Amino acid sequence: MAADALRAVAWTCAVSLTARHTVGAWQLARTHTWLRDAGSHPFEPSAGARWPEVHVIVPVLREQAHVGTALAWWKTILPAFPGMSLTMVSTAREEHERDLIARAVSRSSRLRAAEFPQLSVEELAALRAARRASTGGNLPVEIAATVLARTPLTREVIGQLLTDAPHKRVRHVTYPGLGRKAAQVNYAARGLPPGGYLAVYDIDSRPTVEDLTVVYALLSSRRGRPSVVQQHALHAAPQAAGRGFARGLVRGSATLQSVWTLRREIPYARRYHAGTLSRRPAALLRAGLAQPVGHGLFVRGDILAEIGGLCESSVLDDVPTGVPLTLRGIPTASVPRTTTVPSPACVTEIISQGRRWFGSYLDYPTILRAAARTGDGTRRHRYLLAGIATYRAAAWLGAGPVTGVALVTAAAPRSGRALQATAGAGLVLTAVVPAVLTAETRSEHTSAGTVGRDCVELLAAYLLRSVGPWLAVADALLGRQHATTTPAPKAHRDKGTRS
Repeated sequence: MAADALRAVAWTCAVSLTARHTVGAWQLARTHTWLRDAGSHPFEPSAGARWPEVHVIVPVLREQAHVGTALAWWKTILPAFPGMSLTMVSTAREEHERDLIARAVSRSSRLRAAEFPQLSVEELAALRAARRASTGGNLPVEIAATVLARTPLTREVIGQLLTDAPHKRVRHVTYPGLGRKAAQVNYAARGLPPGGYLAVYDIDSRPTVEDLTVVYALLSSRRGRPSVVQQHALHAAPQAAGRGFARGLVRGSATLQSVWTLRREIPYARRYHAGTLSRRPAALLRAGLAQPVGHGLFVRGDILAEIGGLCESSVLDDVPTGVPLTLRGIPTASVPRTTTVPSPACVTEIISQGRRWFGSYLDYPTILRAAARTGDGTRRHRYLLAGIATYRAAAWLGAGPVTGVALVTAAAPRSGRALQATAGAGLVLTAVVPAVLTAETRSEHTSAGTVGRDCVELLAAYLLRSVGPWLAVADALLGRQHATTTPAPKAHRDKGTRS
């Protein structure tokens, strides 16, 4: 009976993997066609159109090493767009978390990067030295706080940079609360002039003039000013930390995130946009759930006010904001040109990122209950969105285990030919097909050996993919998901990596 149960599990994993990635391969091919066709007929602004004002907002937390390069980049962009401004938003949460980390450090028996991902290598080394110099090998909270205070706060770094090189279209504000990224964005938005668009970018976002010109052309198209515009991004592995297998996992995870953008994120966005344009109730229900991404997200000022700002009750600011957009049928147009952002540089940060991102799925019940209280959407629509969010969360939680079971099944001679073939087909659709189809987006000179390496790394990344989400589930069960008594899981980043 146990053997029958195991075989049933193997068949379920093999069939589900094959089915899901068959659809994924089809969506990936469609996205490539859409991008290629749009590239051959680029957007042009309407004749005589006045390009709208765009207020770029960049929220920052523990970004001392990165704000300088970000400011330098945006100062080269601003002259090309007369109606553009930049607001850097630091947060008082950084000081609060520094105090939390100092207390945690004083209680720790081992000061390791895995235990304190929020700290840099230099800060950890200084704390170890301070502990060795302390009486009895203990590290008092006061000494730990003094060591951490040697690193200036992000707001102090920004203030100094703007004092040394002021710019009339760049400003800096500090959010005084303990909320997350959404709260920072909403706080900055309230201080901006009405009208125009608010554009949310991350500290490591580097949109080019060409990228933004396409966005501006879409914002000023003949069809009128779109409510929400999403600029999608592919992910590039930075100079990876570590060697061998760890380095391969970093590259594979970057490839996997790019594949997800092309065969999930963009198709979700395009299907939702098409459904909202029809305005028929049945089409709105078929449109699915908007899933905006908080880098390269352009929201018209009046629309942001209509939905009450970005969602502040979740771990993330962007994905849960799709709920009010969907329930109100607000269209979200996609820019038919991808940008590139750096991915995490080490396995620890990959897991931390997945842990942080998945936390938003755990917030959907709370967000939908709040929507019910305010009367947003119908009960049927809210249940539908709950079902979609549950499916997407389950697919993420199951990605690693299902891939692992299929891999073992395909390699086990006793599985039987039919089961082996099904599992093998699923693995080919999981790793080989997307690696081949997306090869040209990752390398100018792609050889058969490089593509083969990409296939192996992509498969390994799938095996790792569910670790962060399961840790997020554990956080929720232990009551740590929104706790202000522990630092945010966001890791310290080496220069050039993405949060």
